[in-house]
Amino acid sequence: MKHKKLVLGTLVVALALLMASPAWAVLNGGANWQMNETSGQMIDSSGQGNNGTPTDVVQKGSTYVFNGSTSRVAVPDSDSLDPLDKDITLTARVMVTNAPMDDDSYDVVRKGLTTTPGGDYKMEIKRKADPTVGKLQCVFKGNVAAVQITARPDVVDGNWHTLECVKTSNSVVARVDGNSYTNAQAAGSIANSSNVMVGAKTAAPLDDVFDGSMDFVSIDIAQ
Repeated sequence: MKHKKLVLGTLVVALALLMASPAWAVLNGGANWQMNETSGQMIDSSGQGNNGTPTDVVQKGSTYVFNGSTSRVAVPDSDSLDPLDKDITLTARVMVTNAPMDDDSYDVVRKGLTTTPGGDYKMEIKRKADPTVGKLQCVFKGNVAAVQITARPDVVDGNWHTLECVKTSNSVVARVDGNSYTNAQAAGSIANSSNVMVGAKTAAPLDDVFDGSMDFVSIDIAQ
């Protein structure tokens, strides 16, 4: 009887801890960067150890400020950042500088390029015909298809927005402040050997550098 009570008590404690975890906590795989550290590295709080190295990024409290020209963060490749055929959610809270975009897109977070073997995924702000308008675009290229979806709201307005890009087994979803836009296509499995880049497309040459602030970025891969 004591053993049963001990097991039950352990389960209750574990459930309580899970329920107390923040909504953004990464539990199964991926990374969680809160951008509030003091170590000089971008620390992954998910327990996966996917820490990043910032370059020309200014930290202000719990936010990173990207200058739109040379800022970026590089995170080394890890199997825990490859979703394969599992569901994956990219989440970020960002404020894009309220000015005409000086590039065709600002990358928020990505792993791989369109030419990368094994596929790629990315969250970006895509410039429209009017350079003062930029919209969330989500792209997941797997072994089935390259699937993308662009959300409707303009987020290049100097205000904070919560952005999500979600790949499931049969769809890709772009979500801005809780409003969802869906492309009902399957991307398939994604796994590559590229670093994760936050705030830029590549480190050399620099391209698609984010101009604005980020409060947190996470990659959540389901089991």
